[in-house]
Amino acid sequence: MPRTIDKMRAQLSGGKTGAYSITTPFGPGLSILLLEGIGVTEEHLLQRIGEVSAEDEIADWLRKHADLSSVADINERLRSQRIEDVLRLIPTPGFYKFYPAAVNMPKTSPMFEVLLEDDRVMFRKHSRVRPQIVK
Repeated sequence: MPRTIDKMRAQLSGGKTGAYSITTPFGPGLSILLLEGIGVTEEHLLQRIGEVSAEDEIADWLRKHADLSSVADINERLRSQRIEDVLRLIPTPGFYKFYPAAVNMPKTSPMFEVLLEDDRVMFRKHSRVRPQIVK
């Protein structure tokens, strides 16, 4: 969720999204799947992110407005996604163009590892970026 919040914060006035998006050219990204899984719309979360400045306030809002009963299942589903699973759904060249860090990774690598590596490459100066799963 922190990664999703960072991506959405970049959409606000003055933010710079760059390649950091909650969707992909191929369809919904992991952030969208996460939001759908907890029953929170992108619009509502984006509005809340724009209203507050502290991560704790966003977390409190999510605890009150999200359906967290299926978080364990959502986490497992998101953790289980591997490069090879995604390659079954989208064209290989497009995948590697969108996720260049995956080029040198085994196809059995979890997609979260791809995202972590993409973040490391994209945000070398900001080493604190560490995507986490809502617990």
